[in-house]
Amino acid sequence: MYDLAKHFSYNRKEILGKIKSVLHKGILELGSEVEQFEENFSKYCKVKYCVSVSSGSMALLLSLKSLDLTPKDEVITVANSDIPTSHAITLCGAKIRWVDVDESSFNINVKEIIKNINHNTKAILPVHLFGNPSKMDQVCKIAKKHKLIVVEDACLAAGSMYKNKKIGSIGDITVFSTNPGKVLDGIGHGGIITTNSKKIFLKLKQLRDYGRSKRPGKWPVKSEIIGFNSKLSAIDAAVLNIRLKYLDWYIKKRNNNAELYKYLLNSENIQFQETYKDSISAWRNFSIRIKNRNYIYNELYKKKLNIKLNYLPPNHKDQCYSHIKRIPKLPVTEKICSEIINLPSHPYMSENEIKNISKAILKLVD
Repeated sequence: MYDLAKHFSYNRKEILGKIKSVLHKGILELGSEVEQFEENFSKYCKVKYCVSVSSGSMALLLSLKSLDLTPKDEVITVANSDIPTSHAITLCGAKIRWVDVDESSFNINVKEIIKNINHNTKAILPVHLFGNPSKMDQVCKIAKKHKLIVVEDACLAAGSMYKNKKIGSIGDITVFSTNPGKVLDGIGHGGIITTNSKKIFLKLKQLRDYGRSKRPGKWPVKSEIIGFNSKLSAIDAAVLNIRLKYLDWYIKKRNNNAELYKYLLNSENIQFQETYKDSISAWRNFSIRIKNRNYIYNELYKKKLNIKLNYLPPNHKDQCYSHIKRIPKLPVTEKICSEIINLPSHPYMSENEIKNISKAILKLVD
């Protein structure tokens, strides 16, 4: 939701220099740049291990694959997310257990988690929607009680914090996306997985590299398990090493934007996505809920304002899951998805841009 060319221009010289250096070295996958990024990101999140992969979607898939799920296993998650969240569960052969979300945060409702746990439940997959952290202390408490794994979908939440902890250091596994336009983004597709489990870390490294535990050198190189070709490119790692240095600045700017939106859009006809106490959202988008959403969106679109509708339909209503016999009723999810509009909140927005968007919205809702 922002001008990627403008984003690139801020570190153009440094980025081009790094890319040139990588090309001169001739090591375009894995290698020192990738290892350096993994080390840097694990330090940033204060977590033991980090594995980079080719996309956020693959990060989700490999994370769930590392759990050795079976067809009877269920993973609890939400439906108001990008479709790869649900696809990853399906592609692992497990069952999706969609639950409803909280009215104010738009994130997973912990009471609904408790209601839906059964003897087949293997994992909980909360989504930090638009960078807003879920109630991770309660999620982890429930998981611990029932001996479940917590896999966090933080594809939009790099740099977010929950109760003085970086997202990426709380659950058993956390997944990020570094695709262009994300909070921490490279110049191509990419993903990150963090964990404090050495066992999961080693399994993930195998899964991203054809199931191998060793890189080619002395032949033959054996694939001990069935894996994928899902490695982050060295060029993207080099760019991410640069962008990571500015991530806290990106988060600060996005939060400043959010505060300005809240001030300007102070109307009883507009509901904001709420953050929990002691949490910091990455605000990948600034989300509002309004009545007559479709009409208002179309009017704003005519004005060529940079706004978006995301995750429509919600996962449980998407065509690819129409074969499921017992689709759950998720009234809050469906209501939110029918009312939400996402406003840009990128670090390079001017106050005038935010004011113009806010003014146009207020004319339509008040």
